[in-house]
Amino acid sequence: MPKDKREISKEDIMPLDIYTKKRKEIRKNIVEFKKDRRVALGPYATFYFESYETMLAQVQEMLYIEKGGDEQLKDELAAYNPLVPNGKELTSTLMFEIDNPVSK
Repeated sequence: MPKDKREISKEDIMPLDIYTKKRKEIRKNIVEFKKDRRVALGPYATFYFESYETMLAQVQEMLYIEKGGDEQLKDELAAYNPLVPNGKELTSTLMFEIDNPVSK
């Protein structure tokens, strides 16, 4: 699929048993990939610029954690495909990370 019209499909998803075996290495690689895709906006907020690779990793991880199968996959693709940039778009997620000692 051309990069200007890319989206995640069911065929892109690794079976759960294979993902489970490769998860540690995949997560290590995606953390390395994402480190140059972040921009801090002060002490509590960070933009993460997304890509096909980061969103595929997110979908795989959600399927691993929740183990919802094909029914869950439909929802994950609907949620994360809009964040895959197409053409010359930039997409990002904004994360707020506030340490709350009261909740610990």
